[in-house]
Amino acid sequence: MINKQSRLWIDTDITIGAHHKFLQYKDVDDGYALGSLMHSSEIEILGISSTRGNTDDINESTQIAKQFVQDFGANSYKVYQGAATDFKQDSDSIPDAVSELAKQLEQGPMTILAIGALTNIALLLKARPDLAGKIEKVVAVAGRESVDETFKSGTFQLKPFRDLNFEFDTAAFEAVLKSGVPVVLVPFGVCKKVWVDFEDLAKLRKQGPMGSFLARHSLGWWAEWEIILGARQGFNPFDMVAAAYVLSPSWFTQETRFAHIVSAPSDTEKGVNKPYLVCNEETTGYPVSYCVDVESGVKADMLARLSKQTIAQQVLGLSHINVIVDDVGAAAEYYQRVLGFERAHDEQGNAMYYPGVTMQSFALDAGLGKQPVELDVLFIKHPNAGVYIELMHYRKPQGSCELPPQPKTYDLGGPRHIAMEVANCNEVFHYLKEQEGVRMINPSEDYHPVELDGFPITFFYWIDRYGVQWEMEEGRRVGVFRGIV
Repeated sequence: MINKQSRLWIDTDITIGAHHKFLQYKDVDDGYALGSLMHSSEIEILGISSTRGNTDDINESTQIAKQFVQDFGANSYKVYQGAATDFKQDSDSIPDAVSELAKQLEQGPMTILAIGALTNIALLLKARPDLAGKIEKVVAVAGRESVDETFKSGTFQLKPFRDLNFEFDTAAFEAVLKSGVPVVLVPFGVCKKVWVDFEDLAKLRKQGPMGSFLARHSLGWWAEWEIILGARQGFNPFDMVAAAYVLSPSWFTQETRFAHIVSAPSDTEKGVNKPYLVCNEETTGYPVSYCVDVESGVKADMLARLSKQTIAQQVLGLSHINVIVDDVGAAAEYYQRVLGFERAHDEQGNAMYYPGVTMQSFALDAGLGKQPVELDVLFIKHPNAGVYIELMHYRKPQGSCELPPQPKTYDLGGPRHIAMEVANCNEVFHYLKEQEGVRMINPSEDYHPVELDGFPITFFYWIDRYGVQWEMEEGRRVGVFRGIV
């Protein structure tokens, strides 16, 4: 059983599959981050936005993100285009990504994984400072302990890596720090402790469509690190490490540090100064949570998520029980009276009542082909059990108006009953016996709940007016599986 999923927004400069020039490939690690998160049941991805960083062209990162999600993501995942230029305090331009991010924050707190320039997040905080409190944290790949710390992974590497996500749009990063939003930094020093090597790619290529795609497009990246940088251990999947923090902060050792933006001679260009994001214990800066170490097992866990998901990982919980009725309103009143169900509402507080549904897509998904369909749908929810019932009345096409013969408890075929845990089986039994539209599975006056021999479980069966068989059970305790023998 999984805990409640954390709400997540991903802001990415994904460029996997794109090239700079011969033997110079654009970063592939965004693909590893996005792929592992799309295969993780701990989080709910509310949206994906494109940003710049690995590329200066927002259209390139947007198109690659959309293609990646289309090929490997769920239909519910949407990609929104982010800002095409750097953050400017006097700009009133609001890209689609920022507008949608604001809508999602209005609905509840959320974590933002920022694996590119922070332009979109800075624009959000400028346009909607009232939503800052809804951001649980921004997780970014950035920061260093001192100006003297250089970002090198290979023995042949003459030119250090840039602190790209910070340097690409320093003003945006500073705006996010100034806002007071909680910021978690996963710096180069920690990312360098995780390596993806050729053996990993060989295994990944056999692990389903996504694994094969990532491995294939990583070979050039791996070769560049091997030949040009002299990195004999493979390559560092920076953004995948940050994604690992989103999934399990307990994998990381972190400290409270203070971020300072300082200017000093550039370590990547001669004769110029550049800004550095230095994180140390000097308390005059912006407080951040700074990762200083990561557990060695994080790579194996994250790469395993990139393989094809098992069916057990795909199934997250019971969605609802569907019951076909002759009048959804009357049925809702019936289930309210006999079991205490209430009309359900969505996250915006709207009643989940949909009269006169005629969508052709519904007809196709329901196996009705191209024939006309019209139906009423009403959801009800039990306030304690959290169980939803989807009540449906078909106007078109019309099915049988008579209930089929009630199968015996021991007959083969289909679910035989729905079980509800109750506090006092005897009281519920006597209550239901008095309700109109309720009949016990055994009409005999001698039928009553009995505790199972040698085990503290009591139950009985009854059938509602729509032919659904229910079991009321006492003694197993909700959420705990207790056997009877």
